[in-house]
Amino acid sequence: SKPKEYDNIPSAPGAVPILGHALKYRQDPSRFLVKTREKVGDIFQLNLAGKRMIVACGPSTQRSVANAPESIMSARKAVADVGFEEMLGSLNVYQGTDLHKGIIKGWTNSNESKDRVVVEYIKTVRSALLVETKCWENQQIEFMALIRRVVLRAVIENCIGEFFLERWNFDFIEEFMKFQDDLEDATAKSAVMPRTLALPLFLWPLRRRRLNLQRLISKRFEEALPHLSKQSLGFWLVSVKETHSLDDIAQLVVGLLFAAHKNPAIGSAQSYLMLFEHATPEQQQVCIDESQALLSNPTINLNIQESCPTLYRLCLETLRLTAHSIGGLRTSTKEFPIDNNVTIPKGGTVALAHIPSSLNAEFWENSNTLDLNITTNRPYDDEYAFTTFSHGVHKCPGRQFSMVMLPCTVAILLAEYRINLPCKIPPLCFERATLAQRAGPV
Repeated sequence: SKPKEYDNIPSAPGAVPILGHALKYRQDPSRFLVKTREKVGDIFQLNLAGKRMIVACGPSTQRSVANAPESIMSARKAVADVGFEEMLGSLNVYQGTDLHKGIIKGWTNSNESKDRVVVEYIKTVRSALLVETKCWENQQIEFMALIRRVVLRAVIENCIGEFFLERWNFDFIEEFMKFQDDLEDATAKSAVMPRTLALPLFLWPLRRRRLNLQRLISKRFEEALPHLSKQSLGFWLVSVKETHSLDDIAQLVVGLLFAAHKNPAIGSAQSYLMLFEHATPEQQQVCIDESQALLSNPTINLNIQESCPTLYRLCLETLRLTAHSIGGLRTSTKEFPIDNNVTIPKGGTVALAHIPSSLNAEFWENSNTLDLNITTNRPYDDEYAFTTFSHGVHKCPGRQFSMVMLPCTVAILLAEYRINLPCKIPPLCFERATLAQRAGPV
C-alpha cells in the first residue's frame, strides 16, 4: 500500500500487484514517461516493485528540484542509495564530480591550453580510429562498438596519457566497457528489488570487480609514473598526481572513464546515423563540407559551432532526440514543497526525466523529427527544455568539452572515412541509463 506521506503525489496509472509499474517502465521507459506525463501531469510517483520513485517532468517542477541545494535535495545520497557507492566507490560518489569539474574548467579556460583543446582532441580521435579499425580488418564492423572504443581510447590518451594503454596483458578498453555495461545492468535490476537482495546479487560482485580493476590501474601508475615526464601525461593526471595517492587516483580513473566516454561516444555514433537516416542529401553534403573545413583549420578553437553550424546543430538535435529517460536523481533530506499541492516527503527519491522535455511540443516544433534548418530558432540554451546535460546545481560539468567531442568525431567520420551502413538501421532503444542506443547491432 502507498505510504501516507505520498498521498499528495499523483500515481502513474497501470500498476500491477507486487511489481507496480516496474515491468511497464522497463519495456519502454521513454514512451512510458511521455504518456504518463500527458495523462497525469508534470509530477507523479512510480512503484518499482515496492520502491517509490517520484518523477519530475515539467520545467517548473524540475527547476524547483534541480536548484535546491545539495543539503536539501541530495544528488550524492541518491546515487549512493541506488548502488553507486558500492560499484564506483565513495570517493567518486562524494568528491569525484567536483574534482573533475574543476580540472576540466581549468583546462578549457587556461590561456596555456584552451587554444589546443580542439586540435588535440581531433589528433587523438584520428589516431584512435586508425588503431581500432585495424582490429576489425577483414571483418564486418559493429559501428556503435567501434565508436565507443575510439572515444574511450581518445579520452584516456587526452586525460591520462598514451602510456596508460601500453603493455596490458588483456584488452583494457574491452574490460572497462564490459564493466560499465554490467554496472548499468546491475543498477537497472537493483532499482526494482529490495536492497537486501540487490547487494549480494549485483552490487557486491561489481564492487569486487572494481577493486580488482583499481589495483591493476594503481600498479600501472606505480610502474610507469617514475619514468615519465610531465609532457607524457594527460591534463587530468597532471592535475591529480601530486595531490592524491595512487590508490585514490585509480578509483578516480574508474569514475572519470565511466562519466567521460560513453555518452559522447553514443552521441557521436547516433549523430552520424541520424544524418543518413533523416536528413536530406543536401543537408548531408553541407555537413560533409563543414567537416572538411573544420578539420582543415589549424587554429580552430572551442567555439566550433561558428565554423560548422549545421554539423553542430545535428549533434544538438541528436542529443535532444536520444535524451536520457531518467537523467538525474535526488534524495530529499527534509520535507520539500514543490508547489501548493505537492510536497516531497523526507527521504523521498526524485527522478528528473529528460526525454519528456526533449519531445515537448510546447518547446519544440515538430518535436519528434530531426530539424537541421539552422534558421529555425530552437531553445538549446534553456536547460529545462534541452535537458540532455541536466540542470541546476548538478548540471553536467563536461557540456562544453562534450560539444567539442561530438562534432569533431562526426566530422572525422564524414570527411575521412567511407562507411557502408545497413539498409535497415535498428530503431532507438531507451532501455539503458544512457543516451538512447539502438535496439540491435549496426
